[in-house]
Amino acid sequence: MASSGGYTQDLPPQGGYGPIDWAKRIPKRVNGFMVFGSFIAFTTAAWVIFMHRRRIEKGHDLEVNDARIAVHPLYEAERHRMLMRLHRQNRDEERELMKNVPGWELGTFYGEPVFYNMRERFYHPTLEELYAHTKWYDIYNKAFEKLEH
Repeated sequence: MASSGGYTQDLPPQGGYGPIDWAKRIPKRVNGFMVFGSFIAFTTAAWVIFMHRRRIEKGHDLEVNDARIAVHPLYEAERHRMLMRLHRQNRDEERELMKNVPGWELGTFYGEPVFYNMRERFYHPTLEELYAHTKWYDIYNKAFEKLEH
């Protein structure tokens, strides 16, 4: 089993390797005043940036709060419109269901008012009363609507 080329052994370079550096090297110590000074500088810069951003955020929060206050009456009016529309649907449904019952007055139970309202104030009914003519899962979905958002 002769090889085609001659065998050469891996040898050190001519003149040998350089000297081995075995001496202990101690890095320069950082001055404590420099460390403390840089800490103070970075902390001050961060605090200035934080206060600047906080002022901007307060202004933004004030603007958003003012917008919410301005829109709130419109939101409440829309909620009341929806509630009145639902009352009308319930009244129409009651009229349709009880049209063949003799002596039935709309909004009463055989002539007696269902609710005692001496001051003629608006009555806020429960969800079950509002959604009396709907499926049970519609009431459930309306009651837990915020969980979906």
